[in-house]
Amino acid sequence: MGYINTIIILGGINIIAALGVAILTGYTGLFTIGHAGFMALGGYMSAIMAKEFNVPFPIAILIGGTFAGLCSFIIGYPAFRSQLRGDYFAIATLGFSESIRLLLNNTKTIGSIKLGGAFGYMAIPNHTTVLVVVIAVILSLFFMHMFVTSQYGKNCIAVSQDEVAAQMMGVNLLKTKMIALFISAFYAGVAGGLMAFYFAYLSPSFFTITKSSDLLAAVVFGGIQSLIGPVITAFILVLFPELLRSFAEWRLIIYGFLFVIVMIFRPQGLLGYVEMNFEFARVWWNKMFRRKQSGTQEG
Repeated sequence: MGYINTIIILGGINIIAALGVAILTGYTGLFTIGHAGFMALGGYMSAIMAKEFNVPFPIAILIGGTFAGLCSFIIGYPAFRSQLRGDYFAIATLGFSESIRLLLNNTKTIGSIKLGGAFGYMAIPNHTTVLVVVIAVILSLFFMHMFVTSQYGKNCIAVSQDEVAAQMMGVNLLKTKMIALFISAFYAGVAGGLMAFYFAYLSPSFFTITKSSDLLAAVVFGGIQSLIGPVITAFILVLFPELLRSFAEWRLIIYGFLFVIVMIFRPQGLLGYVEMNFEFARVWWNKMFRRKQSGTQEG
């Protein structure tokens, strides 16, 4: 049972981080391969707040997410002001993420706080449980669905489709991209905080390019402009390496091959443009109600 709980918790954490990438890459069209850096910032800040300053667990998580979101301005503002896009923006996020990882790797103390450098930050309170992760995933999905169906979400979609046309229609490109990046980084920071409180230990080695590529893969495979697709694939990408542990070192090669296959045969992703809604539940309920009604009339 403990092994299954671990899969659920890690899968849920991956889902939250992937939702952050979905809003930036799937809806706004800005590819990122550096979200592990935002996870690291949120994870370390949440852990420091709880361990060093006795901040309650939920508030520490929110502080960590907000800190990661604010740090996104460091890379986002200059990148968007200089109109970086496509591969150039992806490389910028990668450089930012690696800078954060190397900085944490070589920082042993900050005043009286012992971060441990490459050895990691230890003795973090253990608060993350299956119930906590399930609640966090439900809330994350709810608020993300509200965002993508709002005017801000429509602006993000417009930017991803055609920036020039969106600007002519009155969309503020810089503001829209900054909002999307902030929310994206916030979600990654929350996921990093939940990870910290689950392992009770953080190491810079948790936040390599491999982690960032996993999150991007979840969005590309799951589907562009879709929430339910990345949710499903984010969980599968946690389960998949566990089922094929003997092939773990081939994971990036397999991802690369799958990227090519998806781009050729399904460029929008497996569930691309499929919005998360509960329409299926309504249809199912109507069918069941009609079936019971017809059975009653026949009787």
